[in-house]
Order: sequence, then structure tokens, then C-alpha cells
Amino acid sequence: MDELKNKEIEKEKVVEEPKEHSDKTKVKLGTIGNFVLAFFVIIIIGTGALTYYLIHTEKNDYDKQHNEIISNIPDNSNKIAEDENVVPISNIIDSAISDVTNQNSNSTAVTEVVDNRKILNEELVVLYNGLILDTTEMNEVTLKYLDNANDKADKYVITYYNYENYSFIDSKLGTLSTQVYDGLVKIDNVGKIAISEDYDAIPRNVKVVNSIPTIVSDNNPKIADYDTVKTLIADLDGNGTDEYILVMANKTTGFSKITFIDGKGQKVADLASIEKSKWKKDSTSEYYLSISNIELIDVDNDGIMEIVVEIPHATGDPTVSLLKYNNGNLTGKTNIECSLLAE
Repeated sequence: MDELKNKEIEKEKVVEEPKEHSDKTKVKLGTIGNFVLAFFVIIIIGTGALTYYLIHTEKNDYDKQHNEIISNIPDNSNKIAEDENVVPISNIIDSAISDVTNQNSNSTAVTEVVDNRKILNEELVVLYNGLILDTTEMNEVTLKYLDNANDKADKYVITYYNYENYSFIDSKLGTLSTQVYDGLVKIDNVGKIAISEDYDAIPRNVKVVNSIPTIVSDNNPKIADYDTVKTLIADLDGNGTDEYILVMANKTTGFSKITFIDGKGQKVADLASIEKSKWKKDSTSEYYLSISNIELIDVDNDGIMEIVVEIPHATGDPTVSLLKYNNGNLTGKTNIECSLLAE
């Protein structure tokens, strides 16, 4: 009887042991599951916190820029009520914020260039000795007076930036001159060349020497026929190579000319010339083309220095020949024969 009872007790122990083992397994699995769940909760919370921080920071930056823009805008609220054509302040703020946004996105601004000119004002005004110089094309140009009776004459009374002898002189307010003839006037209080826009009209150095560079003399032996030579040296088109303009005179024959030489020392063209037979017959004074007949200056604001040749005439004002040299091409009128004889 006792043996039977002991066997039943041992059987119960055998049956109960697997149940205890199963409970331990469940506890372990539950612990791992909780750990994994906690890990994902931490990731979600961390990601949310980072996102909030970035959004909050960006908003603060935007608010700061927005407030700076508003603080820099003058308060013209009283004037706005009087002027119906004033642009609403909200449009100004939106435009300014748009500009800041574009700058923050590192966008590159592209400036449209018309006819290669770097536009600053609606109209570029260039004067030569106070007269209007048309720079729209490279050619021999007749200088123009202003009609004093025209209401538009006053628009030329502006500040001019003055150049002479290959350098900037000063800036002055141009004034209408007293009547010249038939109501026509010019602009006084300006330099030899006066420009209405403030830009670097002589972007590269111009040198003047009383000799002939070796590269020029080696390729042009006939230059030795002239007893007076001055050479202007400048990189006109900005390609890193100097060009040469020679002003030469032969005091025996009375002949003088201006010649253009490229960077390799090769003659490109004679620009202008005058011979003794074309001097004034009623005067004993001699006349030779000289360095004063030449200016090198960027008159149309395209980064290339034009050659400005003053062509003398027997009476009246001179004409001006504009020439442009760019990448081996010379544009403008050449071989101009000057004359001081009355027609």
C-alpha cells in the first residue's frame, strides 16, 4: 500500500516538473519582448525630438531674418496714405523674404547681358570734349551738340566720370554751356572723355613708351623710316596678351600715321594718316598726328577697351573713329586719310 502511494507521489512530481520549466521559458520570452518594445519606443521618441529640434531651429532662423527685414524697412505709413501708387509694404516684405530665401539656397543669380554691355542705367551717355559720342557701333562718328530748346537737354546735366590720358581724373556735375550757335550747346565742366556710369572704364594698364618694342621692330623693318615714334601698350581685350599702337612721324617728308600691331608683332592695319600736302596752306605751322589723337578706354562697358582716334578737320569739330579689337578681330573704320584743307 505504501509502495503504491509512493509511486503516485513520484508520478505527480514527474508531471509537475515540465509545467515549472514552461513557466520559466515564458518569463524569458516576455523579458526579451519588453526590451525590444522599449528599444523601439526610445527610437521613436528620439526621432521625434530631433525632428522637433530641427523644425524649431529653422523657424527661429526664419523669424530672425523676417524681423531683420521688417526692422530695416522705413515706416512710411503716413506717406502711403497720400500716394496711391506706392507699393504695399506687404509686397516689399514678401519680395525681401524671397531674396533671403534664394540666398540661403545658394542659388546663382544670372544677369542678362544685352549686346555684351553690363547695364547699369537706362541710357549710357558718353561725351567727347563735351559733345555726344555715339558708341552703338564701331565706325567713324560725328560728335553731336545738344538742342538747348529741347526739354530733354536737361537730362544731360548729370554727374560724369572723367577720363584723359589713359586714366580716371574725377567726377563732376556737367553743365549746359552758353549758346554756341543756332541754339546748340554742349556739356561743360567735364573731361576729354566723360561717361555717365561709374564703372572701371580702364580695366587694364596702359603704358606709353618712346621706343619700339623688339617684337614690333623685328616684324616691321619699315618703322625705321620714321624719326619719331611713340608706342601705346595695352591688353585691349583682356586675353593676357598686349597689343601695340604706334604713333609715327617722319619730320623730313611731313608724313605721320597711327598703326595697330597685334600681340605677335604683326601689323593689323593703319588707322589714320596725314601727309604734308594736307596741312593748312595758309599756315606755316606743322601738323602731325600725335599721341593726343588716341585714347584707349572702354566706352561701352563691355570689358574691352576701344581705340578712340580723333580725326581732325579743317573747320568745325573733329570726328571720332571707334575701333574694337577682340580675339584677333579688329572692327571699325581704318586707313582714314586726314586733311586740314578747306573744302
